[in-house]
Amino acid sequence: MKYQSRAIALTYIKQGESSIISKLFTEKMGLQTFIVKGVRSKNPKKKISYFEPLKILNINATFNKKNNLQYLSEISLLNNAELSAKKIQKSFIAFFIAEIGKNVLQEGEQNIDLFNFMMQTTNTLYNQNKIDGNFPLKFLINLSKFLGFYPSTKEIENPFFNLEQGRFVREKSSSITCLKKNTSNYLRALLKGKNEFIPHEEKEYLLKKIMTYYKLHYYDLKGVTSHLIIASLRK
Repeated sequence: MKYQSRAIALTYIKQGESSIISKLFTEKMGLQTFIVKGVRSKNPKKKISYFEPLKILNINATFNKKNNLQYLSEISLLNNAELSAKKIQKSFIAFFIAEIGKNVLQEGEQNIDLFNFMMQTTNTLYNQNKIDGNFPLKFLINLSKFLGFYPSTKEIENPFFNLEQGRFVREKSSSITCLKKNTSNYLRALLKGKNEFIPHEEKEYLLKKIMTYYKLHYYDLKGVTSHLIIASLRK
């Protein structure tokens, strides 16, 4: 089946001498894995830069449910904007978001709401002149809404957040399943939409705990290079 779709580039790996295997989150067909031949040759028809994390694309592709690897006939940039301002920091964040997407998205499962969220997240990152230091934390929290385990805000004024239960509680049960009181305060502020300054050490701790939160809710973010995003969060 041939189709045309918007797509968001996530990751790619080298294949053979001149090809790559790329994962794209498509609007029409969900997460798809493509074999792109000749893209690493001297005069490629398709630019390898198109497959860098969070590039926004238009694609013409073929889908065959019998194949694990799909084929692209045409690809072009939908948005020519570059991660120019604070490029290195933005690139780290883009790489982090793309890695998370690769881990949580289901192959071949169309989800328009989630696609629109990823598109909005990408556009926000492109267009920020001053990087929000809490951007990755907000992304993970908001993404959990689409995956079905967004933190409950019913008892949000309780002092501790229980990662396993996904809600704020009065008593701290353990250091593994419950956030510290001050970290719970930072999470509460983010859930309330406040532009909270979070010290680097607390930010690093909260990021790791949110990734634990994902694991407790059946999304193990193994292989995500969190040290890169932690470095990019410094100001």
